[in-house]
Amino acid sequence: MTIQIENLTKTYHGEGVVTAALQEVNLTIREEEFVAIVGPSGSGKSTLLQLIGTLDVPTTGEVLYDGVNVGKLKGNALADFRFATIGFIFQQFHLLPTLTALENVMSPLFPRKVGYNKKDRAQELLEWVGLSHKQDALPSQLSGGEQQRVAIARALVNRPKWLLADEPTGNLDTSNGELIFQLLKKYRKEHGSGIVFVTHDERLASQTDRRIEMRDGRIITEKMR
Repeated sequence: MTIQIENLTKTYHGEGVVTAALQEVNLTIREEEFVAIVGPSGSGKSTLLQLIGTLDVPTTGEVLYDGVNVGKLKGNALADFRFATIGFIFQQFHLLPTLTALENVMSPLFPRKVGYNKKDRAQELLEWVGLSHKQDALPSQLSGGEQQRVAIARALVNRPKWLLADEPTGNLDTSNGELIFQLLKKYRKEHGSGIVFVTHDERLASQTDRRIEMRDGRIITEKMR
């Protein structure tokens, strides 16, 4: 599944000031590609990722998945597309504090009818990220690296075709950040999913298939590895 971004802009209005977060961005991300997006704070990286992930709508332009303009999907159709296609990982872990690790991984499945056992799938993913022994722990009982691994398991619970990661190593030390990055690479190898990875870590960005640099809401360079 290829993602095509055409003439994408995003502007914000507030107190008489218009801020252009994205300006005429054009980009194609190929199926199974691992792409890093880098740039200073305020360059538009996270805004672009949110638009790719249908968490926000562009001011102008289109985001297409295999030619389907997701901006035209509404309500349940959009929710179903997002559930089936996209997994999100954020810098903040966003785990529900009153749920165990296992329940947090299962949480996207609670309102859904799926063709597999929800608990079995969640346990399988906790084992995959090396945390099967922590399935009954609350987030407050986990380290930052462990919480992020639970968040990754949650993002993967429906085997998404695309994994969108917004600074997933930003709150972690170097060793935990490397572990998270290697998990993403492992998932792509095993399941053929594409990954869009927003990061400030140039060491990690240099290990992806393509490094895209943004500044002032525009793509300024692209470099293949």
